[in-house]
Amino acid sequence: MNSPVRTRSRRLRLLALPAVAVAAVLTLGACSSTAQSGAAAIVGGEGISDSTVAMYADEVRVATGQAGTYDPKVNRDVISLLVQGKVIDEAAAREGVTVTDSQINDLVTKAAEQGGLDALKSSLATQYGVAPSQIEAFARTNLLYQGLVQKLGKGDQNVGATAAGALLDTVSHEIGVSVSPRFGQWSGAQLNVVPAPNDISEPAAREAAAAAVQSAG
Repeated sequence: MNSPVRTRSRRLRLLALPAVAVAAVLTLGACSSTAQSGAAAIVGGEGISDSTVAMYADEVRVATGQAGTYDPKVNRDVISLLVQGKVIDEAAAREGVTVTDSQINDLVTKAAEQGGLDALKSSLATQYGVAPSQIEAFARTNLLYQGLVQKLGKGDQNVGATAAGALLDTVSHEIGVSVSPRFGQWSGAQLNVVPAPNDISEPAAREAAAAAVQSAG
C-alpha cells in the first residue's frame, strides 16, 4: 500500500499500525448480535453512540476536504477504529500493559516532525479515517498494541504479533462486539465494518448521521 503516511518516518509508520496491522489480527466476536437502539456498536456492553460516530466522521470529512458530503465508508472506518481501541484497551489491562501521556505526546510529535501536525491529521484522516481530535487516542492504541507485542513476544516481533492476535481474538469474543446493521456488519474475512449485503445500512446510516448532526446543532 503506497501511503504517504508510511513514507515519513519509522515513528509515523508505527502511528498508522492499529488501522492496518491490528485489523489484520483482530477477530471480533459476537458478530451476529444486534447493537442496542441508538448505538452504532456495542463493545463489552458499552455503547458507541450514533452521535459520537457522526461527530468524528464530520471531523474526518473536514480534514480531508470533503465537508458537507456523505460517504458511508467514513462511518465504517470510524466505528472500526473505536472498536479496535476498546478491545486493545481491555487486552492491555489484562496483561498489565500501560502507556504514559509523555509516550503518547512523544509519538505524535515525532510523527509530525517532517510534514507538520496539519499534514499528519490530513494523512491519517484520509488513509485510516482517524478524526483529528482522536490522534492521541490513536497513538495510545498503537503504543498499547506494541506493548502487547513486546511483552508476549519477549523480544521476538513475529511471536509477539501472533500472540497478540490470539489474545485480541480471545478478548473480543469474551467481551462481545456487535455493530448496528444501519452502519454495516463485521466481515470475518476483512475484519472490519463492511456494507450490509442488502445495502439498507447506507441510507439508514445517512439518516442517523443527519439526525445526530441536527440534534447536536
